[in-house]
Amino acid sequence: MKVLKFGGSSVANAANISRVIDIVLGQHQQDHDIIVVVSAAGGITDSLIQMAEAARSGNDSYQALFEALCRKHQEMIEELLGTNARQPVQTQAQKLCDELDNLLQGVALLKELSTQALDAIMSTGEQLSAQIISAAFNYRGVPCTYVDARELIQTDNKFGHAAVQIEATYQRIAHAFKQQQGLSVMGGFIAADQSGVTTTLGRGGSDYTASLLGAALDAPIIEIWTDVDGVMTADPRHVKGAFPLTSISYEEAGELAHFGAKVIHPKTMKPARLKNIPILIKNTFNPEAPGTLIDGVSKQRQHLVTGVSSLANIALLRLQSSSIKYISEISARVFQALSKEHIEVLLTT
Repeated sequence: MKVLKFGGSSVANAANISRVIDIVLGQHQQDHDIIVVVSAAGGITDSLIQMAEAARSGNDSYQALFEALCRKHQEMIEELLGTNARQPVQTQAQKLCDELDNLLQGVALLKELSTQALDAIMSTGEQLSAQIISAAFNYRGVPCTYVDARELIQTDNKFGHAAVQIEATYQRIAHAFKQQQGLSVMGGFIAADQSGVTTTLGRGGSDYTASLLGAALDAPIIEIWTDVDGVMTADPRHVKGAFPLTSISYEEAGELAHFGAKVIHPKTMKPARLKNIPILIKNTFNPEAPGTLIDGVSKQRQHLVTGVSSLANIALLRLQSSSIKYISEISARVFQALSKEHIEVLLTT
């Protein structure tokens, strides 16, 4: 079983989705059993958050954003599918839009946006994307099964950044794909708690979904398809001489991701590393590029520094006490408060 994940830019429109289908079909000829994990179409998650916040503030602009989202996905269906094949997926897309509309109206009436409601709203993007892409594969003559990630990825109920319950999740994945063969498509980023309530894994969590699938199924490789040629030595928007690395260790990739490299989600490394499954970063728009291989093999390099990453919007908090005996108590209270608000601490001294 092979796992391929495609990010938001790779599935941003019908033309890009057709490119994705071509890439998958090229591999499907050699590897019959493939799971494709997809993100929401590029910009959709941001739009969903924007309309949720607008609804909470009583701003009617959320309605225009909602209509644009539904229209965009209906247009994708029309471009990807023939007339006779559209009806089932159009019906499902409309159902998802109706559910989203109800959620937004509830937020607007209460003028309150809970993390649970926001997770339900944000999950719409991946659900729409996965169902449309699954239908597009079937229309191209390749039998494809749509899989709801919420039935496989089990988490706690910390909405917004839910923690995956690994053992239960691996059991569900192994059971679901024990008999299933061929091609499957599922949305990343979304999950559910023990009660079946929708949760999310945090922004960029689709990479993590792919890694969980690969580890649960002992996949030979996990491929992350994005819009760059691999893990870069630095952010090419700021460093003109940045270039893609041909290989990198799990630890190096994890450090770069944790401190700002956007090409892969930081949590992606652990499931793959524990099972020693290589991760290959590839470019959907330049599939001939070799990409970056992430694995546990230490390699000799010409340069001592692997790469440079950076983070924006960082706050520095300084605390001072007149009595040293209270420092441990103050530290405990500070970290408890930050944890309660899901504020990540990058460095302490």
